[in-house]
Amino acid sequence: MSSAGADPALNPGSPVTAETPPDWRSLWAMLLLQAQTVFNTKVAQFTLIGLAGVLAANLLEADPSVAGSRRYTTLKNAEQVLFAISSATFLLIAPLSGWVADRFSKRSVLLGCLWTQAIALAWIASCLCLRQFWLGVAGFCLIEVQATLANPAKFGICKELVGSSALGRAVSLLQMLIVVSIIAGTVAGGQAFAILNPKEGDWQAAIQIVSVLLAATVVQFVLGFLVRRTPVQSREPFHPGLLCCHFERVAEVLGHQTLRHPALGAAYFSFAAQVTSLGLILVGKEVYPLPGEATAKSAILVGLVGIGNAVGSLVVALICRKRIVLGTVAVGGLGMAGGLAALAFLDLAASPPPLYFGSVGAIGFFAALFLVPLYSFIQEKAEPERRGRITSTVNIMNSMSGLAGIGFVATLGLLRLDSDAIFLILGTMTLVSSFAIMALLRPLSSSS
Repeated sequence: MSSAGADPALNPGSPVTAETPPDWRSLWAMLLLQAQTVFNTKVAQFTLIGLAGVLAANLLEADPSVAGSRRYTTLKNAEQVLFAISSATFLLIAPLSGWVADRFSKRSVLLGCLWTQAIALAWIASCLCLRQFWLGVAGFCLIEVQATLANPAKFGICKELVGSSALGRAVSLLQMLIVVSIIAGTVAGGQAFAILNPKEGDWQAAIQIVSVLLAATVVQFVLGFLVRRTPVQSREPFHPGLLCCHFERVAEVLGHQTLRHPALGAAYFSFAAQVTSLGLILVGKEVYPLPGEATAKSAILVGLVGIGNAVGSLVVALICRKRIVLGTVAVGGLGMAGGLAALAFLDLAASPPPLYFGSVGAIGFFAALFLVPLYSFIQEKAEPERRGRITSTVNIMNSMSGLAGIGFVATLGLLRLDSDAIFLILGTMTLVSSFAIMALLRPLSSSS
């Protein structure tokens, strides 16, 4: 770091310049911190999903008459509840999260979110000790609150740490590590519960897993303090309108000639990702009847998507090492459509495993080609004093799309359609969307 100026945190709006070289140590500390945060979130989520499946099975075994009751149905479909919590939380407080990211040092925001995550994990462990599942789910809500507050900060801080020239690479690395953490957390949560449940019992297995996550937050605090303090970008005071300006903010982004179409592309991706994740969980339930086994196998399938996404993110990092290339977005959309169509016509129980698993991984690979350039472009073109605000607004649109995806899957479930039908319909929608995106992004490609 050059010592030519004062602490950048005391100079609001000061950009990274040629005299201020990229701070890769701070970037990597932030990347690893956020990777572990995402890992903790997914482990907690899939641990609760596994526990809910076992509790639902135990409830049905003790009293078969509860099969149609709300209590049993809610536990059986707990993954929809937990996924809905994630989307709803982002939707409700996204404008506030954008203001927080701009109004305070993004490093301080990330550290505050870390404290919130530690409190939430302690709450979940305590509730599980008391055999209160839904109170534990309330703790998961708090985890999602901190994730929402951290999201604009973690993407916005990339440019502040490394500048424009390395932004595409930084966002690709962040996206890759997030996805790797989703893979590891999803698989670890599902597998750990499946392994510990027969030995320790359902409640004790979940308690042990969450307790380990809580202890591991010590590493996150060390990483957090290695990140350089970053500038405050805005002096906008808090006002109650921040809590209810969702549609105003969305209209602002949709009215932005440069950001409108990339934001819509990211929103469609959130819809497709939500439907794909729930579809893969449904595959596990269809093929594996035991609740613990179904959760573990579903976690592996979702993890394969993540592995493909991690590889795709590395490829995008190489492609975008000098500039952001939007041409990969259309390729990614077409590849996602092909992978979804393959899953619709393949059978996990009968098809050769490499063919089925390869199709799952291909969806993740092409998803990275679709999403990473869009996020990089949005971070690059957003004004510094509004970067957190723009990012949070994109999160609002993503959350709306994610909730629409949950409703889409629930509606198809009411129509008695299986996972094959879900993948076929989504693949067709993605194919059509890819051609539309080709046309919409073409004018922006020359300016990226």
